[in-house]
Amino acid sequence: MRIILFILIGSSLSFASDVFSDSKTGLMWQDDSASKYTQKDWDGAMLFCSQLQLAEHDDWRLPNIKELMQILSLKPRDGGMRKGFNNVGGSGYYWSSSAHESNEEFAWMMNFKRGNEYSNYKTYERHIRCVRDIQ
Repeated sequence: MRIILFILIGSSLSFASDVFSDSKTGLMWQDDSASKYTQKDWDGAMLFCSQLQLAEHDDWRLPNIKELMQILSLKPRDGGMRKGFNNVGGSGYYWSSSAHESNEEFAWMMNFKRGNEYSNYKTYERHIRCVRDIQ
């Protein structure tokens, strides 16, 4: 009888469906179940992305508002995000890293269901979708 033992040290499991790569913009987007369900305040969102390890990458960040606008789709069946994203949060509100220019208590977020950007208090909990530059 043979016994085979597999040991995985320091590895993480991720699937191709956990990310969305956009060759046009050169960005890779988080698209795992956490991007659908996780909500944090603005500081928590920044920290979450900086600590994310997904698809063998650890250089994730919270996208700025212009980057979020690039994945906007006005088709309701897509949940407001461009075709190809699988995990879209129910409320449609996602934080950006862009702080409000004239009020330090506010930051910009995108509402994908309505197709608009909004500024709101950084203390509100919203969805998070991290991004990284494709190298």
